[in-house]
Amino acid sequence: MTYRVLIIADDLTGALDSGSAFAMRGHATRVLLDPADLPAALTDPDLQVIAIATGTREVPVAEAAQAVQRIAEASAGFDGILFKKIDSRMKGHIAAELAALRGVFPLPVLAVPAIPRLARVVADGCVTGAGIGTPIAIAPALGIEARIPKATSDAEIDAVLPDALDQVIHAGAAGLAEALARALPPGDATAPIDLPLPLLMAIGSRDPVTLAQIAALDSAPLAAPNGAVPPLPVADLSLVRCTPGVEPVSPAQAAENFATGIARELRRNPPRTLFACGGETAHAILRKLGITTLDLLGEILPGIPVARTLDGKLTVITKSGGFGGPGALTQLTGKFVK
Repeated sequence: MTYRVLIIADDLTGALDSGSAFAMRGHATRVLLDPADLPAALTDPDLQVIAIATGTREVPVAEAAQAVQRIAEASAGFDGILFKKIDSRMKGHIAAELAALRGVFPLPVLAVPAIPRLARVVADGCVTGAGIGTPIAIAPALGIEARIPKATSDAEIDAVLPDALDQVIHAGAAGLAEALARALPPGDATAPIDLPLPLLMAIGSRDPVTLAQIAALDSAPLAAPNGAVPPLPVADLSLVRCTPGVEPVSPAQAAENFATGIARELRRNPPRTLFACGGETAHAILRKLGITTLDLLGEILPGIPVARTLDGKLTVITKSGGFGGPGALTQLTGKFVK
């Protein structure tokens, strides 16, 4: 049976990560950054998958719940697959957002925050594996009764999907999204993803995984102290990283400064491709540019999705701070063509 899919994620990286599973199998997938675009997307018969990024990972819990409630109410007539993207390290306001969603869609919850192909799995009710020291208990973060199956392989996730995919709320990470995509009939044939230069790499994450990936690159990053982005030279590759400044500022202020500066440079010398690393980095930059919709093309590397603005002028690549091996960014830059 063919279903439409609605993905609700608390950040843009999550919306792209989970949506890419469907895009890679030929399903037309659109990512929204503004809830105002949701009604039109829901009524567009050409869109098989809609992923909306709420931008609520770092906001107060009440604000996060209200945002998801508004989205749920705007989607009240939706009768396809509901996917609530949750972080595989259980970050964010998961319980409040699930409760808000279930207030409109009172369905049972299947919780699978695993990504087996990236060695992040669920065992004994906990997330464990790559990038996780102490196993993270899942049930306390959900705040509601849910089915939390073992998920140490793709086959195990495939086996726990219900027969009626539209009769539960699927709460999970990319591994669950990939299982759902496999359960659907394939869509249209997909074209190879081309990555055009110039490339601007904006690193908002301070995760040690990302820092190791930067260190493996041939190019040293330009520093943006407290998010203050310097004028960037015209080059095929520009790499800039948000760093601590002499005088401390709040993380929110540094992120605001960084998004403002990167957006300024994108207007001054527009690249063909923007790579943004860090959960809110890409979302904040695109909001500064007035970009609220993206067409998702798929993944160029595991955990690294690729999207494009509707006018085709800007390719957008994202990566969560904690994903990938030391050579991930080196592999990525090697895929660009002049």
